Amino acid sequence: MDFSKLDDKRVFVTGAADGIGAALARAFRAAGARVFLSDVAEERLRETATALDAPGVACDVRNPTSLARVVERAWRELGGLDLVCANAGVVVQGPLLEASREELDFIFGINAWGALDTCRPFVRLLRENKKPGHILLTGSEAALSYPELIRDMQIGAYLMTKHSVLAMADGLRADLRGDGIGVSVLCPGPVATSLSQNSSALRAGRAAVGPVVPTAGLGPEAQARVGALSVSPDQIAARALEGLRRGLFVIPTHPHIAADVEARHAEIRAGLDALAARA
Repeated sequence: MDFSKLDDKRVFVTGAADGIGAALARAFRAAGARVFLSDVAEERLRETATALDAPGVACDVRNPTSLARVVERAWRELGGLDLVCANAGVVVQGPLLEASREELDFIFGINAWGALDTCRPFVRLLRENKKPGHILLTGSEAALSYPELIRDMQIGAYLMTKHSVLAMADGLRADLRGDGIGVSVLCPGPVATSLSQNSSALRAGRAAVGPVVPTAGLGPEAQARVGALSVSPDQIAARALEGLRRGLFVIPTHPHIAADVEARHAEIRAGLDALAARA
């Protein structure tokens, strides 16, 4: 899909009440696109939608039936959809082997199944109406590696879900290549959002764990480095739009991601070289 101009585009965004989702909606709206917002946080969603003069409906992406109805409503109200931004996400923190099944179900239910269930009705409607379209999944730098800088934060469950998002994007790209439906995955590095606080609020009363604290577990030097690397959600959104315009599949947002990815590639290459040496 051609994103060189956006004033003819209709965009649906989940997790749009604040953070990256709201920034994506602002960026598309500023470029002339029509947007439809969704988020589980009804009051914040209403405020964001009002500020953008855009429709918005509260929905929990863990409920696929309600989610499908909201996507269908967005399609009706906007006269179709060109792009879906499956952006809703949460984080949990702690040693992976100590994560309860409830915590894992919680984070996978939003970050992985919620993203996939956002795509299902969108693709169905595109196919029914024989229209092209595009999917933008919000992954993370943690979809590409386990960033060295933040390993002490113990976000292994989050890492699992974001690697799943990258795999999902690969699978959807293969499945949809004959339908004129493109796929991109946004992989942000550090960004100043309320992800941790929102995650804790959404989990309240569900899992017997403490709140997630941004950069918890990091020493002073690492915290300072994360702070220095952090950018605003609007900067992330601008880079997302640029990635779409360039036709990118993976849209990284920070140059330092290269070092972590190269380290991962070096480990893979070492394994392949060892295999070749045995031949």
